[in-house]
Amino acid sequence: MKLVHLDDIAWEEWSSPRGKFHGSGRQVSLALGAVPDAHLGAGGHPFDLEQGRLRPGKAGCPFHSHSSQWELFVITRGEGTVRHGDARTVVHAGDAVLHPPGPEAHQLINTGSGDLEYLLLADNPAVDVCHYPDSAKWGYRPHGGIFRKVPTDYNDGEEDGAPTSAPPRPVPAPAEAQRARFVTIGSIPEHGRLSPGGKFGSFRRDISLALGGIADTGTWGGGHPFDLQQRRVPAGRAVCPRHAHTVMWELFIALAGTADVRSGDETHAVRTGHVWLQPPGTAHQIRNTGTEDFVFHVVADNPRADSCYYPDSGKWMLDPQGHIFRMVETTYYDGEE
Repeated sequence: MKLVHLDDIAWEEWSSPRGKFHGSGRQVSLALGAVPDAHLGAGGHPFDLEQGRLRPGKAGCPFHSHSSQWELFVITRGEGTVRHGDARTVVHAGDAVLHPPGPEAHQLINTGSGDLEYLLLADNPAVDVCHYPDSAKWGYRPHGGIFRKVPTDYNDGEEDGAPTSAPPRPVPAPAEAQRARFVTIGSIPEHGRLSPGGKFGSFRRDISLALGGIADTGTWGGGHPFDLQQRRVPAGRAVCPRHAHTVMWELFIALAGTADVRSGDETHAVRTGHVWLQPPGTAHQIRNTGTEDFVFHVVADNPRADSCYYPDSGKWMLDPQGHIFRMVETTYYDGEE
């Protein structure tokens, strides 16, 4: 488990040459050990978290779209306007906005009178192309180059004397699944789960499902590359039994209250502003040790299949079937002959 507190991460400020675009951010995932701009196979995490801040009248970056990357904003303070495609939508603290990849460009602008703060979640595709329609530019990841397209022909540069007369192609209109989606977190119904003896229990708001995700399903099945939930844990209860995932990554952001996080052989006291990462393979559990509700966001990637081990009871859960079982020792060829 890797644990940081937002107050211990320095704000990094950026600005365009003439100051039209200006913002600052805390690079939370880098503080948690991620390699910058790297996908999982290159030392990064399956998703990255940034805490951002915009001053009144400022946008953090130009109007742009992504070919591969998903972005999810949670507004935590202030008021702003999301420019998306040809539309503009006002957002306030407590709103969540999802931008799927595709041709619809987007931009967050602080149109309020005070600072606008947000949490930004993004997946880490190995390759991504950005389009900046206001300036007809393109950007390419992983190389980071910025360029403008010059119409040419498929065989240009491949043979001597190749023609260069191909006309530019217009950007296609976004499909409904590629458009921005908005939700106010407080309007999402809470769903509770309580164990028979009352030791475990919590209430959740399924933010990603309200934004069009599919439960326990990644992009491979029409869902999102990561899911965001808000959880509320009553005093004295644990969220669920201590467990370890074989594949799934989880990121936790404490919003209110206090709790103990048991991870491996260690126990950490956490409070509002703590962020921690649970890579697969380590058993962990959250227990509310305070007198008020403990509230947190949890982000998880959506692997195609995942298994959980419950070391306190010696059980396993096999996903996606969701069956709970205990192992019975046998031999390699049992049932094969």
